[in-house]
Amino acid sequence: MLITKGEALEEAGEFRGSWVWVRVPDLEKLYRTLVEEGFVHHASMIHGDYVEPIKDACKLLGIRPVIV
Repeated sequence: MLITKGEALEEAGEFRGSWVWVRVPDLEKLYRTLVEEGFVHHASMIHGDYVEPIKDACKLLGIRPVIV
């Protein structure tokens, strides 16, 4: 599971669906990790800092977390 932090940005336009632009601390590293680790490019977002609980859940579920 790829885990990263970011900031949801306000966008003036009207868009269909539920999505948001996100600013991440190191976009180049995130893209490199997506490609090199073979992650799909779709994502889910949680508002708030839940890195540690998600890491704990990965451990319990036998999922390898990749944190960028």
